[in-house]
Amino acid sequence: MELTSAGKFAIWASIISVMFLSQIAYNIGTFPLSGDLICYALVALYLLTSGHASIGFSSFTLFIVALALACFGTLATTSAISWASLLLLFVLYAPFSVRVKGQTEVVHQYILYAFVSAATVIAGVAVVQIILVNALKLSFLTNIYIVLPEAVRGAGFYTFAREGGGIVKANGFFLRESAELSIVTGLAIIIEYTTRARWRTLTILGAGFVGSFSGSGIFALAVGLLMPRSLARVPLFFVSCLGLLMALFFLYSLELPFLDIWFGRLSEFQTPNTSAYARFVAPMEMVGRSFDDGAVTTLLGNGGGSYLRSIVQLRSKYEVNDPTWAKLIFEYGLTGFFLVSAIFMGRLYSSRLRVEVSNYILFSWMSVGLVQKPGFALIVWLLTMVPQSRR
Repeated sequence: MELTSAGKFAIWASIISVMFLSQIAYNIGTFPLSGDLICYALVALYLLTSGHASIGFSSFTLFIVALALACFGTLATTSAISWASLLLLFVLYAPFSVRVKGQTEVVHQYILYAFVSAATVIAGVAVVQIILVNALKLSFLTNIYIVLPEAVRGAGFYTFAREGGGIVKANGFFLRESAELSIVTGLAIIIEYTTRARWRTLTILGAGFVGSFSGSGIFALAVGLLMPRSLARVPLFFVSCLGLLMALFFLYSLELPFLDIWFGRLSEFQTPNTSAYARFVAPMEMVGRSFDDGAVTTLLGNGGGSYLRSIVQLRSKYEVNDPTWAKLIFEYGLTGFFLVSAIFMGRLYSSRLRVEVSNYILFSWMSVGLVQKPGFALIVWLLTMVPQSRR
């Protein structure tokens, strides 16, 4: 199969909608109908109607079972819920059973090339941005959100001007937060490193990655590169982890001033109202409260959209984030968590992506609040479009 001009347009439209247009949306009440969500639906529809795609029976069956149990759990709960949240979740993962027919290496390589190219542009923008914002104090370049008309701004609450060590972190101007820049450039780095390994491209991506000053991509890169690809590589995995820990301990013991911005964040795991505490410690407490409500809630959850509503009702004294694992377990129970995770992992590891890239994506999706982000779902769906060749 050769890529047609319509196919290339669909690929580029998808990537551009995520990288450059994700903050542009038509707000319906509090729900932002963003450009990446519209593009996601149109490209999936195009593939199905063009005859170039097919629907996988096993993944579609898992999807129907997960949807039925989620609806039942949401109907049975007494918690504050949102049917719109449930609908968004399953709208985002319904296309995960849709794939290109056959094992077309040309299509797969073109998708990787387009993504890395767009991420390289974003990384270059981030490098220029961090210089202009910090050196010349051009605050309007902090985020595109500032210059967008209010009518087309994406709804939601997020931080785009975090400061660390007196430096305003880069976000690539078009992305929401520095953590998104870290995840996007980190994903492009691991794809480029395991495919073409062009050092000029890796240098630009690396500069944007460092400019984000975010640990999200660092952890994901470590998992992607160190996790064993087979049982035979398990000993090498343990040796690599030990070496990495020793290297980090050595750097920490040097007490270099310019590394304080990184190592200083280790104390956040024990400090409320910090990023690490909100992302890792506070969600565990939320899940623990859910398990205390009985076996039915543990298995089926508190209902769609209940996680953030419960945080407001609890009036917690510290910030609580919504990583995927905590949100799925709290809202859809252990059953929903395993079913949705099976759909996501089945899509990842049955695609033509390298295992390292799949490990990176899985860790990012599970540890960060990306489960209901249309842009991330679209990128993963696109990168995993081509299945593995059958032996």
